[in-house]
Amino acid sequence: MNMQFADRIVNLEPAAVYEILKHTVGGKVIAFAAGNPSPDAFPAEEVAELSSKILKENPITTLQYGLSSGYEPLRQILYTDMVENGGLRIDDNELLITSGATQGIELCAKIFCNEGDTIITENPTFIGSLNSFISYNANIVGVDMEFDGMNMEKLEEALKREKNVRFIYVIPNFQNPSGWTMSLEKRKQLYALAVKYNTLILEDNPYGDLRYFGEHIPSIKSFDPENIVLYAGSFSKIISPGLRVGFMHVPTPYFNKLAVAKQASDVHTPLLSQMIVYEYMKKYGLANHITKVCDIYRHKLQLTLEGLEKHLGGKVTYVKPEGGLYVFCRLPDHIDMREYCKNALEAGVAVVWGNAFLVDPNEKSQYFRINFSSPTNEQLVKGLEILGQVFDNMA
Repeated sequence: MNMQFADRIVNLEPAAVYEILKHTVGGKVIAFAAGNPSPDAFPAEEVAELSSKILKENPITTLQYGLSSGYEPLRQILYTDMVENGGLRIDDNELLITSGATQGIELCAKIFCNEGDTIITENPTFIGSLNSFISYNANIVGVDMEFDGMNMEKLEEALKREKNVRFIYVIPNFQNPSGWTMSLEKRKQLYALAVKYNTLILEDNPYGDLRYFGEHIPSIKSFDPENIVLYAGSFSKIISPGLRVGFMHVPTPYFNKLAVAKQASDVHTPLLSQMIVYEYMKKYGLANHITKVCDIYRHKLQLTLEGLEKHLGGKVTYVKPEGGLYVFCRLPDHIDMREYCKNALEAGVAVVWGNAFLVDPNEKSQYFRINFSSPTNEQLVKGLEILGQVFDNMA
């Protein structure tokens, strides 16, 4: 049988990072290509204890169907945390528990975009979100990034030029892949432009708690009197990605449609995962664990910056991130970026080439992304030495 794929899937390709990671299986290649949390950052003992307690004391609720909107105790404790600690202007009945933040992002494309409608995004941006948008045949328009966020002049040009702009997608804190942070000034400019051109903002904030240096910058959602910001968050980077628990705050006019769309996708996020997150927040809170995680990653980032300076100083350029999981390095123009990444892999280090994160992957890029959370400290030191040797061999 010659079965044809749906049009929305034909142009969907596996994310480059997952293809690269195939080469790291077996431990012979140092994986700077992933976005995984460090094993040292998992509260494994606490999760084991809570899982046992939940299944012994509340097995029927755990094993039964749940509400598509999410486990109510988790929604309530999360709402309190987001208002009191996150400074967000939200209502508790506008909070949807999702199977990771990526599901919430995909659902936004699903409920807002007809084929050909426009989504404006940072360029470069998160591969998973790009694939979600591509799967709905959206017209994806990338706006070039600067070190302090989107180029606002180019954003306004796109808003003037493009038809049916459904939302602007941004990762303001320690952006993936760049590690750059949008300034408060640009957050306010972005919001003003969204109001002016009557469109929504999808604020994706999986890394916001992972700040190691500098001052906290308020989220866009925290100054949203017009109720136009859709806010996605996740427990993947602070508790566990394997639990697949994320959340969306969606203003009231859109909440029911998002909940119905989720119901059609997976009915609800697994209750055991939701209950583990709830019990963890109730018993331990998040503040102490986040402090521990930040201490781990701050040290890893410092090792990375020291290694870059020692082995690639004066050879590549980069912006020191204040948090998150990534450093985005720019090669000089005379070095072929794809060839460099290929040579690095052959030498035993996997990094991700920069154009994998672009709206048009055929566009030229001189960047490559380093993830510093996944490797051990020893691998960070060794891997950066290898990257320096690869550069010297090509110079």
